[in-house]
Amino acid sequence: MGAVHNGKFYKASLPFKALRFFGRILFRLMFRIKVEGRHNLPREGGYIIAGNHLSWIDSFLILAFCPSEPRIFFIAAREEVYFPRWRRIFTEKVGGVIAIDRDKGLSRELIEKVRETLEDGGALGIFPEGDVSAIETGRILPLKRGMGMFAGMSGVPIVPVAFSGTKELWLGKHLRMTIGVPIPGEKGGKDITNKQTEAAAKAIAALLTPPPPLPKGPKILHKFLTKLFTQEEKEHPIPD
Repeated sequence: MGAVHNGKFYKASLPFKALRFFGRILFRLMFRIKVEGRHNLPREGGYIIAGNHLSWIDSFLILAFCPSEPRIFFIAAREEVYFPRWRRIFTEKVGGVIAIDRDKGLSRELIEKVRETLEDGGALGIFPEGDVSAIETGRILPLKRGMGMFAGMSGVPIVPVAFSGTKELWLGKHLRMTIGVPIPGEKGGKDITNKQTEAAAKAIAALLTPPPPLPKGPKILHKFLTKLFTQEEKEHPIPD
């Protein structure tokens, strides 16, 4: 698939651009954020950005500190973006979400939505571990096959990204987002799916840095910021 820079999913909406502008300012005021490797991001649409997942803020950092175009779309469970009602209004105005039914998994509908997004100029943001790590260890969980399948069916490159310091949040916390060199796209079936999944796992792991040291002083708004957009309390796996 060739690079796309003018498809219907490439352009960012005005509400999103405004929200992104103010979000960057707010994040800079609240945290000490370091972003490395932005030059590795393709300027054209049609790529997958895949990273480790520690907390709710990971996707927000991608949206705030990657270019607004091509527009990055995230897959999210329908109940998480449509309820309560203010979230549905927010999602419809800002966009950038491929809503799915969680119990359907890799449905034909999801596959077609991803294909359309990538072919028409958008980028896909995904956390291929399929879960949030219980603690920050500097390692990743095994990757699920969905990302590799999306990459194989479309032939788009995969941009690895690694997050450090985002598991627990408080005012002034050091957060790091590191963007790696894109993995060249290859189109194919199961063999390519497995190859791209393995390549992404190695690339993300290579970008990870040790967790930042804990502060000696108070962790201001620790519980509030850490749980801000966490809807459900459940046990999460620990990377080996």
